[in-house]
Order: sequence, then structure tokens, then C-alpha cells
Amino acid sequence: MTDIEEQMVTNTQVGDGIRLTNTPVHFAAGGGATTIGDFTFDPAGFGAYISALTTGEDPGRLVFVEHSAEPWGMWECHPAGDEMVIVISGVAEFIQEVDGAVVRTRATAGQAILNPAGVWHTADVEEPSDAIYLTPCPGTNHRSR
Repeated sequence: MTDIEEQMVTNTQVGDGIRLTNTPVHFAAGGGATTIGDFTFDPAGFGAYISALTTGEDPGRLVFVEHSAEPWGMWECHPAGDEMVIVISGVAEFIQEVDGAVVRTRATAGQAILNPAGVWHTADVEEPSDAIYLTPCPGTNHRSR
């Protein structure tokens, strides 16, 4: 683990509130949870997280809250496992490519969507929204929209 990766990983402390908008939590398959301090939502931040806490046998899930005010500018897919997205405010339409067909699902606060492993997906924003993401990050691919 590099110095940057060691600084990024912190232990979960009972009694501390976790602001998921800037401190994601990694859940390992074995049930352990680790907060990720000094996380950046960019390729370098995701790369450091993947290197520090995930393996091919245990991609785990990164749990975080993200705000979306406009349509996503890209498609993505997660080959390491299914992703769950829980909308907690606003309205978004999630778009998936499933077996050659485009599937659109409108989600409002309290609703969720599953993005199956390997399914390309993106989103349009009807009203600025916040969502909780439970994402298997290793191997995530992106393409232009």
C-alpha cells in the first residue's frame, strides 16, 4: 500500500457521523466496513481506493452519496458485480442497455434501481437529485454518451 493509500484508509469509529458525500465507506464481502478519508471523486481517488481495499475475489462495495444536477455525460458499467442506486431526493431517469434494448426507469425519493453486472447505464436528471450508490468499483468502464 502506498503512503497516499495508507492516508486514505481510516478505521470506522462508532459514534462518529459519516458524511457520505465526501467520506465513502467500503464494505468487504466478509462484512467489514472501512471509511475512506481524503477521498476524491476522480480517477486517481477511485484508483487508490481500488488498489488499497479491493481484490478480484472481493471487490466489495463502495457506498457514497452523489448529487446530480444534470444528465450524466457518460455511460458506465461495473463488471465486478451489481450496483444499487437509491434515490433520496429529486427525480432521475436511469437508462440501461439490456440485451440490446434500452430500458428507462424513472426513480424518485425512496426508490431504487439495480444495475446488473456488465450492464451499461447512464442517467438523465429531471429534478436535481441525491442518491446513495452501492458500487463494485474494480474494472468499471466508461464510454462517451
